[in-house]
Amino acid sequence: MGGNQSAAILKKIDQSTGNTDKEIDKLFNKLDKDHSGALEGKEYQNFFDEATAYMLGDLKKAGHAYDEPTIRQWLKQWLDPNADGKITRAEMKANLKAVLDAGE
Repeated sequence: MGGNQSAAILKKIDQSTGNTDKEIDKLFNKLDKDHSGALEGKEYQNFFDEATAYMLGDLKKAGHAYDEPTIRQWLKQWLDPNADGKITRAEMKANLKAVLDAGE
């Protein structure tokens, strides 16, 4: 999945004031290339690369200065709370909107 496409979906989720399940499903389905039901390995790393880049830009626009390792760790704590190296659809739905909103 291209970074621009991920960024567009992340932005839509971030700016939504309603239910984001449909957009999160769209993002998850695009990222879960092997259809395993979890983002792991390269899918996991690609998602964190794209989400970190999005968050850095969003935080910079809001006047906050954080470095990439801090943002990456923050995202992992929210989106992979059991630290198993996987993100399930349920984990993403439970936490993605909240972590994106925290950057505002």
